[in-house]
Amino acid sequence: MPAVEAEPPLPASELVVAYPKLPPPYSAVFATILEGIRRQAGELRRLPLAGTEADAALLEGLRRRPPRALIALGRRGLLAARSLSQRPFPVVVGAVLLRPQDLDQGMVGLSLAPDPGALFRQLRALVPAVRRVAVVYDPRRSGWLVERAREAAAAASLALEEHQAQDLREAARIYRDLLRGAPGDGTLALWLPPDATTVDGRVILPLVLREAWRRSVPVFASNPAFAKRGVLFALYPDNEAMGRRLAELAVACARDGCGGHPRLRLLTELRKAINLRTASHLGIRVSIEQQREFALLFPAP
Repeated sequence: MPAVEAEPPLPASELVVAYPKLPPPYSAVFATILEGIRRQAGELRRLPLAGTEADAALLEGLRRRPPRALIALGRRGLLAARSLSQRPFPVVVGAVLLRPQDLDQGMVGLSLAPDPGALFRQLRALVPAVRRVAVVYDPRRSGWLVERAREAAAAASLALEEHQAQDLREAARIYRDLLRGAPGDGTLALWLPPDATTVDGRVILPLVLREAWRRSVPVFASNPAFAKRGVLFALYPDNEAMGRRLAELAVACARDGCGGHPRLRLLTELRKAINLRTASHLGIRVSIEQQREFALLFPAP
């Protein structure tokens, strides 16, 4: 995906960021994103949303004093932006899992979902023998993401095996059958997408880890907590870099409009986590040099 060209910062107060007001430790995530936005775009107006009636007064301020662009963070920020009818300014949405249908006219989004191309490139770097990638997903939630993944898989010379599921029970059955029939020679890998219908930490992850360990199937995801529990690797957001990218998009939309930009982008500002015990079990040697590429190593050295 082509990078957004960096542009000069907007004048002070012309960029507004609406974000959820949360207690620690969750607030730290948004503080880091906000710092990335500030570093890229300079001064900005902050709109902390508490999820109460008081938010309406903050949003009314946008009508009285419209910004050149609004960055809406999280589900709360997205809903607030959508509640503003006849917005005379573009909106850039981020820090939330997005589908194309979540975005109204005049909005562009940067989804929290990692670019499948980045996932597949990391997989090939660690497991060169892999030829097929299986994914279990809910088409209502992740159909658009799997569509993007098809193109990325072809570019990485991988065959993408798609399995649709409507609920966790169906997903569990598919995972069990899929992994028990796996060849166990490193040619098949399993991708756990950010899809709440088919992936959870209580039922699905223990099942997948148990069967994948038995059959020596590499599993990868976009949640670093999954890597801690035994998934081979995970790619997850670099929050400050994501903030800079959101600011770049907002500045570009403020100057030229959002029409010339893709409606929904996937995240390429990513950090890496790896489970070295799982890698060793799969016969993967991760050199010290390679380890330096990963922000998180499990088990911790």
